[in-house]
Amino acid sequence: METGDHHAMKLFEVLPDNFFRLLTGSNKELYAEAGLLIYEQSQRDRFGIRYDVMRDALQELIETRQELGLVYAPDDDELPEDEVPSSGGRTKGARRGSESMRFGESKPQQITVEEAARMQANAMLRRLEALKWIDVEDRDQFQRYIVLPHYASRMLGLFKELCEARSVEYQRFAFTTFQILTGGEAERRPCFAVREALQITLQFRQELITLYNNMKHHMEQVVQKMSIQEVLDHHFDTYKSQIVDKSYHRLKTSDHVSRYRHHILQKVQDWLLDRDLMEETIADGLQSDFYQSREEAEDDIRRSLLTIEEIYAGLDEIFYQIDVRHNQYLRSSYDRARYLSQHQTGVTQQLGMLLEHLSQRAIDLGLETNFEEALGMRLFRMQQIGQWSEGSLFTPRKRRQPHQPERHIEVDIPEEWKEQLHQENLERMRRSITRKKVERFVLDKMGERDQMEIRELAPNSVEELLLLTYVYLYGQDGYSAFRLQRNEERVIVRIGPYRFHNHTVVRAAGNSDRAALNR
Repeated sequence: METGDHHAMKLFEVLPDNFFRLLTGSNKELYAEAGLLIYEQSQRDRFGIRYDVMRDALQELIETRQELGLVYAPDDDELPEDEVPSSGGRTKGARRGSESMRFGESKPQQITVEEAARMQANAMLRRLEALKWIDVEDRDQFQRYIVLPHYASRMLGLFKELCEARSVEYQRFAFTTFQILTGGEAERRPCFAVREALQITLQFRQELITLYNNMKHHMEQVVQKMSIQEVLDHHFDTYKSQIVDKSYHRLKTSDHVSRYRHHILQKVQDWLLDRDLMEETIADGLQSDFYQSREEAEDDIRRSLLTIEEIYAGLDEIFYQIDVRHNQYLRSSYDRARYLSQHQTGVTQQLGMLLEHLSQRAIDLGLETNFEEALGMRLFRMQQIGQWSEGSLFTPRKRRQPHQPERHIEVDIPEEWKEQLHQENLERMRRSITRKKVERFVLDKMGERDQMEIRELAPNSVEELLLLTYVYLYGQDGYSAFRLQRNEERVIVRIGPYRFHNHTVVRAAGNSDRAALNR
């Protein structure tokens, strides 16, 4: 979802035309490793990688692949400028082979494996620069540095994230969203808080969808396994370690979003209904240059809040679909293992079939009695033997016995206990806070006046603090001898350890007789 006035650009307005050509040739795996190696080095050397350092690292990568039997064969579009294919399909030049013809020499000169790997590393860097994966800068002392363009850095970061099996803390998204919407930043910069909460919420939803899609991917992989051992290895070594332990188990066992979800939804609803807060958010967005007009700001802020509300209100459906996909994987894994166990053609199954065939053949030929004398060995008949166990025996159902409640014994309570409980209840009622007690507290402070500021009710004890809390409650329902009139200036008063808005308490019209009665 786009926010603000950002213009949506097309993909190849950001990426060069031949950007993905690097990953389509015969050396795509080598270039993928080289790209990740450059990205990791850029995280350490954040202001540029020395060209010779990166060349040495790529040279070591090429030599390691050569030791594993993997040969670097340049693609047609990456031949060096001074090399052309020869008539015999071979290429002249030191970079392509082990021989080179130099001007003024009549015999080819032999180069070492190390020199060949170094030339190949230089060719890789030149191709990376030509396809705009890296930029090369000349700095002081004629030192050359490699810098990643912004799109290449983000793309390689995505590749690195895809290659890593990372743990996802889903509780973090809900907790961060709750903190942003209810913390101090929401009071100082409400528009920024809404925009940031939206981005984190969208990332949260994307992580849940990624988990759902990964389960589908593993389900498709497990049904392609050709042996029971492969099914078990995939289930325990791959699915359990990458999906269950690092994502699904955390989602199901922790209190994750349920702890903060209701508070987030309540805060978003209050934000949408509170006109003053909405106006503050719009003003902050215009002041921060997020929007060009008030209408655009109000539309985007409301859309952002509604999106947050929609995502958190629809989490139950997402969780349900994830559970369904997990159960589908378990069923597919079990069905595949059962199928392979019944149609396994491995060595064990073949030996069993061979022994069974030989045994049946011996019976057909009548060799079961003199077979040992004829061949000097014993051929036994294979047959299935089952043993009884207590679990295999049928247990008849028994009729449920009617419920027999325990005998109820009545115990007389002494009169002194009853009187003690009665006095405790009366004392608890005297200590309880009622509407009359709150009205008496307010009207005693107000005296003969018709109104007063709420700062005059500053509490001096815990009981007065509770009474002040009920002043806020009863002052807005219209059934008390006073009412609370909000201060438009939103002045906050700090008296002692207490901090509250300095609203105005007004005597309710028609309640003078009732106030006199209370006094």
